Amino acid sequence: MPRLIDHKARELEVAEAAWRVLQRDGIKKLSVRTVAAEAGLATASLRRAFPTQRSLFAYSLDCVQQRVNHRIASAAPGPSLRETVEVAMLQLLPLDEERRLEMEVFLVIGSMALSDVGLRPAYENANEAMAAGCRNIIDLLMRGGEASPGLHPVTEAQRLHALIDGLALHLLRKDPKEPTTWAIDVLRSHLDSLR
Repeated sequence: MPRLIDHKARELEVAEAAWRVLQRDGIKKLSVRTVAAEAGLATASLRRAFPTQRSLFAYSLDCVQQRVNHRIASAAPGPSLRETVEVAMLQLLPLDEERRLEMEVFLVIGSMALSDVGLRPAYENANEAMAAGCRNIIDLLMRGGEASPGLHPVTEAQRLHALIDGLALHLLRKDPKEPTTWAIDVLRSHLDSLR
């Protein structure tokens, strides 16, 4: 009897192998062949799921978004709306090894998307999901009385998005062993200022 393969699980394993190659060896070494070797698969087998390098990169970017969404949905709510929002927003920052790797993948593939029109839709989709999430957060805080009703929601959502992106970049610039509490304090301060 032929062995059944869980294709979704296999694709996720491949994406995670791509992330490891990217983190360890850099973008120049990221290829279908190196990812297949990292995942313990034959190159031909990997090419069936991802016929081009671009399709592998786009899927890797999509996996980052899926993992972040899953973490946010799984996070335990805080004792207040404001604290629940903070817990969700912290899932977007590279505060640990897992989130740092996700952010590195997002930034490297995102920078490739600037000059690769085939990758641009995947990157734009991830970026728009982040923008929509920030709009939802601001709307939620305003409706819940945790943000001043006089705020301009579109501008505040854009500021929150820019803040998260900026904090993520600064965290990646620093040594992974350095403390990250400063970024949490900045986010906390910003959320408090919305009141």
